[in-house]
Amino acid sequence: MRNDNIRPLKKYWGLFFFLILFSCKKEEKTEAKFTLLTGDQTGLDFDNKLDLTTQMNIFKYMYFYNGGGVGIADFNNDGKKDIFFTGNMVENEMFLNEGDFKFKDVTNKTGIKKDAAWSNGVSVVDINNDGMMDLYISQVGSFDMFKGHNQLYVCKSIENGIPVYEEQSAKYGLDLVGYGTQAVFFDYDLDGDLDMYQLNHSTHNNGTFGQRSSFLGTFHEQSGDKLMRNDNNHFTNVTKTSGIHSSVIGYGLGVVASDVNLDGYPDLYIGNDFHENDYLYINQKNGTFKDVTEEQLMHTSRFSMGVDAADLNNDGFNEIISLDMLPERPDILKRSENDEDISLFKFKLDYGYNYQYSRNALQLNNGNGSYSEIAMYSGIHATDWSWSPLFFDMDQDGKQDLFISNGIPKRMNDLDYINFVSDQDWQWKTSHNVLSQQELDLIAKIPELKLENKIYLQSNALQFLDKSNAVNNVLPSYSSGAAYADFDNDGDLDVVVNNINEKPFIYKNEKKKTPQNAAALRIQLKGPAGNINAIGSRLIVKAGSTQFFAEQYAVRGFQSSSQEDVIIATGQLKADSLWVIWPDQSYTVTSVGKDSLFKLAYQSGLPKFDYSRLNKTNESAQKVWTEVAATAGLNYRHKENPYIEFHREPLVPFSCGEDGPAACVGDVNGDQREDIFFGASKTFKPELYLQQANGRFVKSPQKALDADSTYEDTDALWVDVNKDGHLDLVVASGGNEYSLKNDYMRPRLYLNDGKGNFSKTADALGQVKLNASTVKTGDLNKDGHADLIFFGRSVPYQYGAFASSYILINKGNGTFEDKTNELAPEFKDLGLVTAAEVTDMDGDNDLDIVAACEWDGIKLFTNEGGKWKSSMLYSGHGWWSSLIISDLDGDGDPDVLAGNQGLNTRMKASPEKPVRMYYADMDNNGTKEQIVTYYIGDREIPLANKTELEKKLPPVKKKFLKASDFAKADLKDILSFYDLKKAQKMEADQFANMVIYQQAKGQYSASALPSNMQYAPLTAAASLGKNEWLIGMNKYNSNVQIGRYDADFGGILTITGKEPKYQHLPGLLLKGAIKKILPIQVNGKTQYLIVKNNDSCALLAR
Repeated sequence: MRNDNIRPLKKYWGLFFFLILFSCKKEEKTEAKFTLLTGDQTGLDFDNKLDLTTQMNIFKYMYFYNGGGVGIADFNNDGKKDIFFTGNMVENEMFLNEGDFKFKDVTNKTGIKKDAAWSNGVSVVDINNDGMMDLYISQVGSFDMFKGHNQLYVCKSIENGIPVYEEQSAKYGLDLVGYGTQAVFFDYDLDGDLDMYQLNHSTHNNGTFGQRSSFLGTFHEQSGDKLMRNDNNHFTNVTKTSGIHSSVIGYGLGVVASDVNLDGYPDLYIGNDFHENDYLYINQKNGTFKDVTEEQLMHTSRFSMGVDAADLNNDGFNEIISLDMLPERPDILKRSENDEDISLFKFKLDYGYNYQYSRNALQLNNGNGSYSEIAMYSGIHATDWSWSPLFFDMDQDGKQDLFISNGIPKRMNDLDYINFVSDQDWQWKTSHNVLSQQELDLIAKIPELKLENKIYLQSNALQFLDKSNAVNNVLPSYSSGAAYADFDNDGDLDVVVNNINEKPFIYKNEKKKTPQNAAALRIQLKGPAGNINAIGSRLIVKAGSTQFFAEQYAVRGFQSSSQEDVIIATGQLKADSLWVIWPDQSYTVTSVGKDSLFKLAYQSGLPKFDYSRLNKTNESAQKVWTEVAATAGLNYRHKENPYIEFHREPLVPFSCGEDGPAACVGDVNGDQREDIFFGASKTFKPELYLQQANGRFVKSPQKALDADSTYEDTDALWVDVNKDGHLDLVVASGGNEYSLKNDYMRPRLYLNDGKGNFSKTADALGQVKLNASTVKTGDLNKDGHADLIFFGRSVPYQYGAFASSYILINKGNGTFEDKTNELAPEFKDLGLVTAAEVTDMDGDNDLDIVAACEWDGIKLFTNEGGKWKSSMLYSGHGWWSSLIISDLDGDGDPDVLAGNQGLNTRMKASPEKPVRMYYADMDNNGTKEQIVTYYIGDREIPLANKTELEKKLPPVKKKFLKASDFAKADLKDILSFYDLKKAQKMEADQFANMVIYQQAKGQYSASALPSNMQYAPLTAAASLGKNEWLIGMNKYNSNVQIGRYDADFGGILTITGKEPKYQHLPGLLLKGAIKKILPIQVNGKTQYLIVKNNDSCALLAR
C-alpha cells in the first residue's frame, strides 16, 4: 500500500527511477550504431578452425577454445590500417586494407610462417624504431605436440606495397619458450626504450591448487610471467628481481599497461583465470613492481579473462575492467556452474586467495589508492563467456563506451556436461589422455551456443545501456580476440573480431555527426628515437573546466593490439587546448582551433610535467583525518565465531547472524570522561575500555561480562535504569544459532555500582527472547524513568517469519514489564526490523518510533496518548539497513537518512519487477523454504541454482533430471508441486539509499542519495555539524552469489538545502563492514569511533 502523503522531489525521483529501471536495460532497436560486415563482404577469409582430435582436445590443453588474437597497424605505410590474425591450429595471416572495408590476404608474400607452436596473442610494435611495424606473437611451445617459441617478425622492407618480414626473436633475446598468452611493450623504467612484459598461463587447471604462500617467490619457466628489460635492443630477463609473480599458478589471460596512480610511471593489471589472484602491479620507479591487489582491490573476477583500462569519468584516473563468464540470459545462467559453495569459497580464502566472484569486475579508481568494484551498478557484470573488453568512445559524445567479444564453442561449465564427465571412468580417461574417437564424438554433441558480441554506450554516472541490438546484420558467433581502428579514415573507430570456426567480423561504425558529438580530435604522435610511436604518452584535451584523458598503448582486451592514432571526442564541448605528456614526463601544449588533425613530434628539452596538477584527489587529501585507535590504546577487534548460517538455511540471500558488534559510549565511572563498551560474538568476551586522563583507553576487567561469552551481542546502550545517577548497561542478544526457546536469546541488564563495575541482574527484563537488531531507550510514558524497546531482526531458523519487537516499561525500580500488547500490538509481528529510532517526529513533545524493515517500508509509529499508531513514513519496500534521523535541511523538523542495499546489486528491484521471496513449506516436510526471485528481462527466476534448490526441495530434482530443462522452465513450472499463491510473498521494489525530507507534519518527500552513495549499503552516519555527515557503508553478510558489498571507503555527505553531495574521506580509507559511527569526547575534542563487523575498530580524529 502506497502512502499518498509521499510526494517525491521531481528532480531526484526522475534520476532515481532512471538508475533503478534503466541501468543497462536492453533498448528497443534504434538507429544502428554499427554495421556487421562478414568475411565474405570484406575479403577477410581467415578462419581459425579448431579440429578436435584424440591427440589434441580440451582435455589435453584446457585453453583449446580460447581463440586467436588480432593485430592492427598500417603495416605497409599507405595510410590505411591493416589486420593480422593469429591462428591456433591454422596459419597466422595478414590482410592489407584496400579501402572501403575491402582487404587482401598477402601472407604468402610477407615471409611470415608459423612453426609447430600454438599461436595466441599478437603485439604490434616497432621493435627497432625504423618506422615499419613489427609483430611479436605469443605462443604455446614445449607442450605436448606444440614445439617452438615466441616469434618476432621484424619488417625488413615494403616491396610493391607489401611488408616483408624476417623472424628475429633470438637476435633480440625474445625467443621465449613457454605457455604464452600475450606480450605488452612499454617503457617501465623510463629510459627511453620499450621493455616487455610476457603474460603466460599455466596448463594444469586446479591441479596447482594449494596454499598460496607456498607459491610466492617461486618461478616456473613455462607458466610464469616474465619481465624483459630492453638493454640496447637486446632483452634481459629481470623477472626474479622485479617483484612480479612468476609461479605455476599464474593463469594469465589478460594484461594492460596504464599509469593508474598518475605518477608518470606505467603500471600493470593482470587478469588470472581460476583460483589465482589478479595482479595490480604498481611501478615502484626503481625497476621493480609491487603487487597491491589485496591492499587496493576489495574483490575481483574469479575467472578473469581479457582486461582493459580507461578513464570513464574524466577525473584522470583510469578504471580497470576484467571479464568473466556470468551468463546474462536465464536459460544459460541456470544451466551453468557459476559461484562456488560457501565452504569452498571460505576454504580458498583461508588458503590465502583474494575475494573473487564469477562475474565481470569494473574497478572504479578512486584516486586515493582504493578501487570500488561497480560492475553491477554499471550494468555490465553479466555478459556471458566474454573475452575482450575494449573501452572507446563509439559515438564520440565524450564518454567511453564498451565493446565485449563473446562466445565459446564448448561450454565446459554446463551443469549437464559436468555431471557427464564426473563419472570416475571418464575422469581417468581424460586425465590419462586415452579418449577414443567415439568418446570425442559424444563431446561434440554437447550443445553449442553462439552469442552476440556486446555493445554498451555509457549513458550517465558510470552506467551503460546495452545497445547490442543496434547493429545492422547482427550475428552470433564465437568471438575471442578483438581490436579497434579507423579502417575507413572517417574519424571514428571500427572493430574487428577473430572468430572460431568462422571468418572474422568487422563492425563498421555508423556514427553520424550531431550536436552531441560534433567535436573529435585525431592526434598522431611521433616519439623519441627509442620509442618512435610514443608508447606510454598521456593526452589531455581541455574544454573549459572539463578535461578528457587518453593513453597511448597498443595492447588491450584479449590477445590483441592496435597501433592507432589517438582519437579524443569532447561531445558538445569545444576543445581549447591539447596537452601531450610524453613517456619521459616532458610535455607539449597546443591550442585547438578549427583543425581536428594534430601531428605532434617529441622534442628534447621540453619542460617536465608536474603530475600533481592532475592528481587533484591526492592534492586535496591532506591528513585532515587521522586514525588514532592504536595510539589511544584501543586494540579491540570484533571476531565472528566460525558458524556458517547458509548451511542451515542455504536459500537465504544473506546471514542474519553477523549483525554485531554491539557498542556504546558513555561515562561509566563518573570521571567526566567517556568510556566504550564493545559487545562480542558467541564464544568471545565483551570488553569495556575506560578513558584515562591522557586520552588513552585501558581495558577494564569485568567478571560479569566475561561470564556471558556464550551470548551473541547485537546492540547495546548506556542508560540509568534505576535513577541512581550511574549509567547501567543494556545489551541486546541475537544471532541465528539459538532458537527462541534458548535463554541465550534474552537481552541482559548490568547494573553499575558507580565506579564502573557491573553486575548482571536476573530477570529484570522479564522473559523476553528475540534475535534483536537494536535496542532503544526513552521515557515513553513520561513518568521520569527510562523505558526500553527491543526490535526483532528475524526468527532464528525461520528467515521470512515476522519477528516480534517488544516495549518494556520501567516499573520505577530498574525492572521492566512487557507492555507491547497494550501500547503497540502491531509490534508482535512487526517484521524483520533492521534499524529503528525513537524520537519526536511530529513536534508534539512526545516520543514516536521509526522502524525500517527488510521486505517492507519505513514505518512510523506516532504517539497518540501513550499508545503508538502505525503509518508508512516511506512505503518503498527495500532491504533497509540503517536509519539516521536529524534535521538534514535546516528547516526545524526531523528528516531521515535511510540506508538500503544501494544500486550496486546483482538483483535489480523496481515496482514493476520487484525482488521477491516466497516463504512456505513447499514440500510438506515441516520446514518452510525461502525462494528468492528476481527478474531478468520479463522473466522471474529463482536466485538459487538447481543444485541448491533440489537439496531443500527434492521434488525439483525428481522433475528436472537435466539442468537444461530446469533452465528453460518458468518459476511456476519449477515449483509446480506447490501453489505459490498460498505462500507468504514478500517484495523489495527499490534498493537505493535514500534521503527523506519532512515537508510538513506527516508529509514526506523521498529522493535517492547521490550516485556515488549507491555503490554499497549505507550502514552508519554521524553528524559533523555544519550540514556535514561522516558516512560508513558496506555489508559482508551476503551469500556467494550476491557477494560482499565492499565498494565504499568512508566519506563526507554534505547537505546544503536539497542538494546532497558525497566526497571521499580526506586522508583515510575506511574499509570493512561498518556497523556504527559513535562520536566520543577525548580530551575535550570530538573523535569518532568506527565499529566494524569481524574487524578492528577505528578511532578518527580531525
